[in-house]
Amino acid sequence: MKSLSFFLLLIIVQINNSTAQSFSFIDSKVQNITPLCNDYDEFYVHMKNEKTDSLRMQWQAIENPMDSCWEFQYSMCDNFNCYLGIPSIVTTMATIGPGDTTFLKFGNSGMTHFSGTPTAKILVWDMDIPAEIDTVTFHLTICADSTPCTYLPLSTSILFDKNSVKFSPNPSSDNLNLTFPVLNNGTISISDLSGKEIISIPASGNHSTLNIKWLNQGIYFIRISENGTIEFTDKFIKQ
Repeated sequence: MKSLSFFLLLIIVQINNSTAQSFSFIDSKVQNITPLCNDYDEFYVHMKNEKTDSLRMQWQAIENPMDSCWEFQYSMCDNFNCYLGIPSIVTTMATIGPGDTTFLKFGNSGMTHFSGTPTAKILVWDMDIPAEIDTVTFHLTICADSTPCTYLPLSTSILFDKNSVKFSPNPSSDNLNLTFPVLNNGTISISDLSGKEIISIPASGNHSTLNIKWLNQGIYFIRISENGTIEFTDKFIKQ
């Protein structure tokens, strides 16, 4: 009888261990947020490791209706890296120990224009248990001072398109090599995620090399202007 009782107890423990979730949500996994206008704001969803060993989580966007009108205004971060927009590819967080926390963070960098009232959904899971999938949802309410639009202002892309400008390598740790349509009175600038300009240099001709060794690691904007009008904007990663 004692052997049978022990056997039944062992089965119950195994069942409980197999169904116990390896992480839990500290914050609500459904966030109703209102990003600030013309300022930086961030919204966290923290998750706790419920396992007795390490936890490494992965995530990806499954619904992200923010169109080009939102471009360069929002980002998603985890405990390892930050990304412009919300990646639709599988992204891996840094490993955390038992009882530690990790997070996803929606950040905006000075909302000035928008389109619609989107809901973004992100899948999250323990990479050791890929079938254990949960969802983080961000319902966005637009701040009152934002300007409705259906596309980015034409002033940000008059002469150039992304196919006419090349820059590499990306990511880069040393130099950023650029080629572009011929500039006569051009400017190349680098800004951080908040939109703050870090450096601006004059440019002419159709190519330039920027020394970015001095930049901290992270994501930046690179902008090319001609006669004071922004013709091209894109992001790059400093390693």
